[in-house]
Amino acid sequence: MSRAFTPKIITANALLAGDVIYFTASEDWTRHLTEAEVLEDEAHAQIRLLEASVDPDVVGVYLADVTVSAQGVQPAH
Repeated sequence: MSRAFTPKIITANALLAGDVIYFTASEDWTRHLTEAEVLEDEAHAQIRLLEASVDPDVVGVYLADVTVSAQGVQPAH
């Protein structure tokens, strides 16, 4: 039996500043975790990861596990 997909966000580092940034639903980057697009489908997450990865102003783009609760989005680790 396969595991359930854990919600994810896309994160990276801004190339020049080095800040941690998060990919939004409007295909922008933000420094605020609460503004990150939460991905709840594995196929959609992979597509969004490819879209985010083409930005030349970011490095280290990857999917990070999150939990979503009444308090908002929180890192899962």
